[in-house]
Amino acid sequence: MAERKDQLRNVAFGGNWSEEILIVGELRQVLALVETAAADCADKDVETEEFLAAMLYVRQNIEKGPMLTGAFFKALRIENQSLRRAEALRVAKMIRGWAGL
Repeated sequence: MAERKDQLRNVAFGGNWSEEILIVGELRQVLALVETAAADCADKDVETEEFLAAMLYVRQNIEKGPMLTGAFFKALRIENQSLRRAEALRVAKMIRGWAGL
């Protein structure tokens, strides 16, 4: 992602479009990571450093982020694997909805 930032930072055009591209690109990466974690959480521990960074991004940059990340972490603590996955997927869908994508 750093290479993309460097490429767009050097663009000579005016306006905020290059920054907006970066934000949308970061957001899409975060959402993909959250959705993958939701899908995989029944089978393995998904709380990696990368996942925690994605949750921090959601918390800080998406409206209702603190509530949504809290719900996601609560879902990860559900003992029943099928229910854990279903709830995590439900919350991941809510995160995507609040992100506007």
